[in-house]
Amino acid sequence: MSEKDKIVIPFASRISVKQVEEGKQLAPKFDENGCIPCVTVHAESKEILMFAFMNSEALKLSISTGLAHYWSRSREKLWKKGETSGMFQNIKRILIDDDQDCVVIEVTLNPPTTGGKEASCHVGYRSCFYRAVPVKPESADDVRLEFVEEDKSFDPNNVYQGIQNPTRL
Repeated sequence: MSEKDKIVIPFASRISVKQVEEGKQLAPKFDENGCIPCVTVHAESKEILMFAFMNSEALKLSISTGLAHYWSRSREKLWKKGETSGMFQNIKRILIDDDQDCVVIEVTLNPPTTGGKEASCHVGYRSCFYRAVPVKPESADDVRLEFVEEDKSFDPNNVYQGIQNPTRL
């Protein structure tokens, strides 16, 4: 899409509860940091792939291009998912909740450019939610994460050679 063909995505002003909850105008509510939470789900399997934030620009780009864009709070920059790895998230549907302060995007995935199976997580697993937390443990010693994905979909060392890990402690 050339610059002159770019569609400008308008966000409506939030005027009333009725307009926000029952109207047809897109009037997202960004938090005090200019972000809106986004849950990313696989369009076919419905598995939760990841959670991230979008700022206004990321949401507008996601809508206009059909490719998932996010706002990295730790790196403080716009992030087009797949730009480095080739694991683009192709948006099939965007849902917004009742008061328009959270979005869910349904996507299909591309496999990494260096080989492997389609995935979404930079650690190499298909989903960023690859571990479960025990519910109602019998003791504090029983609070151990359980891997729900045993095998990685790709080798992150091959995909992200020379690129700093985005996880911040």
